[in-house]
Amino acid sequence: MNEINCMISALRLKLTKLFEGEKSGHSIDHLERTLNYALCLQKKEGGDVKVIAVAAYVHDIHRIIGWHENRFCPPEQSLNMVSELIDDLPLTPKQKEHVLYAVCHHEEYAFSGEGVTVTDVESKIVQDADNLDAIGAIAIIRSFKYGMAHSMKEYDPDIQFYFSDYNENTNDKSTIHHLYNKSLRLGSYLNTKTARDIAVEKTKLTKDFIELYVKEFNCEF
Repeated sequence: MNEINCMISALRLKLTKLFEGEKSGHSIDHLERTLNYALCLQKKEGGDVKVIAVAAYVHDIHRIIGWHENRFCPPEQSLNMVSELIDDLPLTPKQKEHVLYAVCHHEEYAFSGEGVTVTDVESKIVQDADNLDAIGAIAIIRSFKYGMAHSMKEYDPDIQFYFSDYNENTNDKSTIHHLYNKSLRLGSYLNTKTARDIAVEKTKLTKDFIELYVKEFNCEF
């Protein structure tokens, strides 16, 4: 773990500067939590811990590119920048390639009709770690930050709740609809049993929050 800690410390210096001022819920704090989730999952599920740790920590570089260029940037368009960030880390060429693969595929969602999108345990864990931070108490705060950053309504009572194909390039009708359409069902589509177990309580909290929000919005006392 000492070597991993050294790699993360080196990356932290670069990423803290890159993500300075990020306000859409994809801050350096999100990267730290995703890393911690990933390491927790790796202990139970296995996989190359170096690949998992580094990929989890650099997975959202595309968000910074999109923020600075004022456009949607998919993960695959961040791979050159990710490659530069990890170039001097003590990883083999194969491990670096694996990191890039996990980053490239981390935003694929099984509930969008794609089914299981990756087969290697490292990429599965990176997906799960990222998605665990999109469920629960902190995820609710992150969702409202994201909504504010993208000028989304908090809630639109004229639009029924829905489950639809999810695409990061398309915003939901409101932040509450986003929580319903994405966060509320993420737990059922996680790759690993460990992540699904963690998601149970977080999903319940998300469901309870949505229900209470709507009740208070409608003044149903």
